[in-house]
Amino acid sequence: MTRFFAALLVAGLAAVTAGCSSAESTTPALCSSTDALQASMSDLGNVQVVKDGTAALKDEVASVRSALHDVVDNATSQYATQVDGLQTSFDAVQSAARAAVDAPSAATLDTVSSSVRALGNDVSAFADDVASTC
Repeated sequence: MTRFFAALLVAGLAAVTAGCSSAESTTPALCSSTDALQASMSDLGNVQVVKDGTAALKDEVASVRSALHDVVDNATSQYATQVDGLQTSFDAVQSAARAAVDAPSAATLDTVSSSVRALGNDVSAFADDVASTC
């Protein structure tokens, strides 16, 4: 009887360990891609279009796009709603940046600023949600 309980305990520990291993294998990728997205957002927020030019804006938007793509690839179904929101916010940034590059003006640059702030808020909220698993 004691051997039965010992075998059951060992089997239970193996199952728990296997569960942790599979959860941990996806978590680091999502954590690192979320960190990279935050860094890209910071760089995008620091672009001064008047000083740095619209090429700098395009480059940083491309960097955010790449980082967001990595987050989407690494996110599980648990974060599907947040990832959809990030994608929608990024689409607004991309559209605003395209308009600013095509016709730079105070109005188009203001639209870029407000859409970048909105995406930044969404990225921060997502990072807070993911932080509990990192």
